Amino acid sequence: MPIEAVTSFVTFGSELLANPRPIGSAVPSSPFLGRRMASYVPRAPRGYVIELGAGTGAITAALLKRGIPPSRIVSVERSETMVRLLKRRFPSLPVAHGDACELRALLRTFLASDTVDVSHVVSSLPLRSLLENVVASIVREVHAILPKEGKLVQFTYNLSKTPNPCLSGFKRIRTAVVWANVPPARVDVFQKNGASAD
Repeated sequence: MPIEAVTSFVTFGSELLANPRPIGSAVPSSPFLGRRMASYVPRAPRGYVIELGAGTGAITAALLKRGIPPSRIVSVERSETMVRLLKRRFPSLPVAHGDACELRALLRTFLASDTVDVSHVVSSLPLRSLLENVVASIVREVHAILPKEGKLVQFTYNLSKTPNPCLSGFKRIRTAVVWANVPPARVDVFQKNGASAD
């Protein structure tokens, strides 16, 4: 196994033991899941692609492999340990250390701009296992930064076809199950509905 993969697994395992709730799975996402998620993002997005819960970089790597320029991706991760790993793995990629519950403020500070042009949010956050008030804050922030018809790509280990009710401000437009992942995961693409949730 390559040293990079070993480092990722060790880091992931340490974070899982320290605080399992925000992790959501006992193993990192597979390349198959990463490719499926990245496939829903255009190679030349109109705005920034914001990645939430970048972790060890499985989805990040897939976004870059798809050909999305590193300058158009901002990976957000709240774990300082994971942030250090991401910066080592992807030295040309902007990695923001912060909480998705404060996404607008984080992006304004990190990108040094009052207005941040975002077209896609790609999320690996385990919305079904986080506390309800935390999920509500994250969804509110995502809804606020996306333009009309902006896209949210979210995966879940719940294979039910019923979308998460917390995403009522979004319309699901695509869905697919990635069986070659442990555990299997459903990838949903949501489109923003209506005005800001604020």
